[in-house]
Amino acid sequence: MKIFVANKGDDTISYISDNHTKSFLKLINDDFIYKSDKFHIPQKGPHRLLIDSRRKELYSLNVFDDSMSIIGIDDFRLHDTVYIGPSPNDGMILNNRIYVLNGDADCLSVFDIMAGKIVEQVNVGFQPQSIVYSEKHNKIFVSNTNSDSISLIDPIDLHVEKTLSVKSKPFGMCLSDDEKFLFVANSYLETGLDGSISVYDIINDTFADDIKCGKLPISVAFFKKYILVVNSCSNTLMKIDLYTKKRTELFCGYMPVYVRVFKNHALITVSGENKLILVDIENLKIERKIEVGKEPDGLIFEA
Repeated sequence: MKIFVANKGDDTISYISDNHTKSFLKLINDDFIYKSDKFHIPQKGPHRLLIDSRRKELYSLNVFDDSMSIIGIDDFRLHDTVYIGPSPNDGMILNNRIYVLNGDADCLSVFDIMAGKIVEQVNVGFQPQSIVYSEKHNKIFVSNTNSDSISLIDPIDLHVEKTLSVKSKPFGMCLSDDEKFLFVANSYLETGLDGSISVYDIINDTFADDIKCGKLPISVAFFKKYILVVNSCSNTLMKIDLYTKKRTELFCGYMPVYVRVFKNHALITVSGENKLILVDIENLKIERKIEVGKEPDGLIFEA
């Protein structure tokens, strides 16, 4: 497995391979030395990563300079950098197009990979933060943090079909494996209150539940009958049983920010400690800590 981590604080991408070797790719051409130059000021801010296995390309959405870095997976080299719109918070790839949320423009931009440019834009809510695509329902879901809403978009004509009201400051989202439910992390940002996970029943078009979690939940993932929640201010990974509502927590280190699931493990970036941690989900135990770059944020893997 190849794991890639976006390090916002030093403009690098970490690459971790199966044999535990590790390397770093700088996204800028200045003379700073990784890990030794304390005075380096990040210019790009790699935030989220997308992968196109067919093209063998990795895409880094960079929030500081509104760009997207195009990186070869096989050679792990920077191939190009293109403009992608103001504050690219998240994205996805569908049918030779990259759909990018521009947080500072309150829109969804569509980047045509073959043309190498933005070809369409769609207005959504204020400060769009996370995007999820349901293939089963052929719908795009966008969380709008400053509108307390979710936009439902038809990917064919890019029409906003519906806007759902949720709780305070929605951030990360994920789908159940059968795509019957959408899980939305309501962060309650800057309120000091515990957050919650809204459970949207896609088929019946209704909210089935609202589950309390820790402080500042910003990333969620689905695993079997559980929801995994990264609580950035509680510094924990919370495992919630969707049937019993039992909640168990694991301290992850200072400021965990992002979670993804691979087989029976959760991969979590811990921004305050410059670490990637691998967690055994069943036993809720940290199996390994890997030093990455400064302020790690998004991660992605290729099995």
